[in-house]
Amino acid sequence: MKNLKAKIREILKEELTRIKESSMSRGFSTAVETYQSVQLKQQKLQKAFIVEKDPSKREKIKQALLKIHKLVKKAEEDFNKALMQEPVDLDEKLVFYFDKKKDKIMRFDTDRSKNKKLRK
Repeated sequence: MKNLKAKIREILKEELTRIKESSMSRGFSTAVETYQSVQLKQQKLQKAFIVEKDPSKREKIKQALLKIHKLVKKAEEDFNKALMQEPVDLDEKLVFYFDKKKDKIMRFDTDRSKNKKLRK
C-alpha cells in the first residue's frame, strides 16, 4: 500500500512539473499584458495625432506620445527579460523564422527524416 502511494505521488509530481513547464510563467504573462496595454495606448495616441488638425492640441498629443514612448521601451525591455527567463522546449521539431527576401514567415523542420534540406 505504501509503495502504491509513493508511485502515485511520484506520477503526480511528474505531471505537475510537466504542466508547469508547458504553461507560461506568471512573470512572463504579466510582462506580455503590460507590454500590450502600453502599446495599445500608444496606438490610440498615434491615431488621435493623425486625426487632429488643431496645432495646439496636436502639440499636446505629441508630448504625450514622447512620454509614452519611454514607457513602451521600458515595457519592451521587461518583456525581453521575461522572455529570456522562460524555459525552452528542446523537443520541438518545427522552427519558424521570418524570411526577408520572401517577406513571409517560413517553417523549418529540424527532424532530418522530414526535412528535404537536411537529407542531402
